[in-house]
Amino acid sequence: MKILVLGNIGSGKTTLSQQFIQKYQDWGYLAIDDYRRNISDGTMPGDAKAKSAFVHAITHDDTRQIIECTGLGRLGSSVFRRMKKYEGRLVVLVLMTSLETCKERIENRVWDIPFPEKMIQGEDLVNKLNKIFASSFLFERWGLKEKTTFIQLDSESISLEQQMILLDTLV
Repeated sequence: MKILVLGNIGSGKTTLSQQFIQKYQDWGYLAIDDYRRNISDGTMPGDAKAKSAFVHAITHDDTRQIIECTGLGRLGSSVFRRMKKYEGRLVVLVLMTSLETCKERIENRVWDIPFPEKMIQGEDLVNKLNKIFASSFLFERWGLKEKTTFIQLDSESISLEQQMILLDTLV
C-alpha cells in the first residue's frame, strides 16, 4: 500500500506525514523537500537530480510508503507515470487549504530548501497552485486509477487528529 499526500505549500502535508510516520514506523517516508535538501545544490541540474532520485525511490512492490509532494507540475507528472506501474492499493489524500492560510503559513516559513532561482517561489507559487487545486485536475489524474481511494480534505476544518483517524481506517 502507498499513501500519496498532495497539497499546496502550507497545506499541512509535512505535519500530517510526519505524524503518520511517528505512529507507523515501519512505513517508508518520501518527501521531495528532503530530497532537495539532501541532493540539490540550488541549480536547475541539482533540482532535476533531486526530483529524479525522489521519483525513483517510489517502489512498484508492496513496500509501504507515504509519499509527500504538491503533486503538480513536471514532478507530479513524473510521480503519476511512476505510479502507473504500481498495481497495489493506493490512497491519494489531497489537503485543501485556503489561499489565505497557505500565504500566512509561508510568511513565517524558513526557506531552507535549495530552489533554483528560476523557479517560482513563495506567494506567487501558492497562488498558481491554488487555482489548480480548486479544479478537478487531481481527481481526473488520480481518482480514476484502479485500486485507488481518492480523498480531498479541507485541512482547516478537519483537525490533524481527525486526519490521522481517517488514515488509521485506511491502513
